[in-house]
Amino acid sequence: MKRYGYLYEKITSFDNLLSAFKKAYQGVGKKSYSLEYWVKLEPKLIELQRELINETYQPRDYRYFKVYIPKERTIAVADFRDRIVHHAIVNILEPIYEKVFIYNSYATRKNKGTHKAVKKAQDFLRENYWYFKTDVKKYFDSIDHKILYSVITRKIKDRKLLGLIKKIIQNGGKQGKGLPIGNLTSQFFANIYLDQLDHYIKDNLGVKNYLRYMDDFVVFSDDNQYLKDLWEKIEEFLDCSLDLRLKPSASFINSRTNGLSFLGTRMFPNTIRVKKENLDRSIHKIKTREKEYKQGEITEEKLQQSVNSIIAHLENYNTYNLRKDIFNGLW
Repeated sequence: MKRYGYLYEKITSFDNLLSAFKKAYQGVGKKSYSLEYWVKLEPKLIELQRELINETYQPRDYRYFKVYIPKERTIAVADFRDRIVHHAIVNILEPIYEKVFIYNSYATRKNKGTHKAVKKAQDFLRENYWYFKTDVKKYFDSIDHKILYSVITRKIKDRKLLGLIKKIIQNGGKQGKGLPIGNLTSQFFANIYLDQLDHYIKDNLGVKNYLRYMDDFVVFSDDNQYLKDLWEKIEEFLDCSLDLRLKPSASFINSRTNGLSFLGTRMFPNTIRVKKENLDRSIHKIKTREKEYKQGEITEEKLQQSVNSIIAHLENYNTYNLRKDIFNGLW
């Protein structure tokens, strides 16, 4: 496996930090802290660059809050300057890892995403009668820092960059485990972590009909027993190589006649429906934006953009009558 060095200079270059700032700014919009950074952009970026070059940079503490939809999760919000560093790292590492990620890994990658993952899953469902679906138990909380760092060193040999990555990894989690949910680097490193599973399944076991979206993955086959045997091998690999466990309640083998629930949809060989809880969430978002508009909290343009985004999401599935009902105010 080719290993890459001389990356730190690219990450800490002013052009890369400026690009990272623009992405971080775009992600949060005109908040007071991002505007404050923007007003003093050049000196602040130069200061950040100096800290990185001198290896004195230290990530700051996260701010935490809880969300309850679709399930209770603790979200970690990094300081704005740290988000710039996260983008700066991913800017340089993403093209390297894109060369090694398997094609049917769909989370947090350019030109991938949920819609393409769902469409590919339906293609596999048409071609195979059985499927094994599962996800990893408490995935982000269970990622082992030492194993993750070891996995990254197989591809990266730049000492300074590895030191920076170690600081970011160790800034989250407890007792050497866990990545904070809600950060770009967490998502990126989590994808790298399970890429080991992808290649074990594809390269070592020779599985053809497999796809993954972060820690949710599905294997398809016409042979029920083949999937049972595969289930055992996957559990053993995750346990021995990545110190991960499958979620028992989410791990099962089923037939396409009963449909497949995946990424907020319920799919059959010729139909894809939006699951009720996801539909309810979309309707709630529309009503919330309407309320914000009426109270003068957002502009009409912002309202229209938000509604169009939700409708565009629904258009990917068999929701024509549903979308008519939404526009007619029946929801």
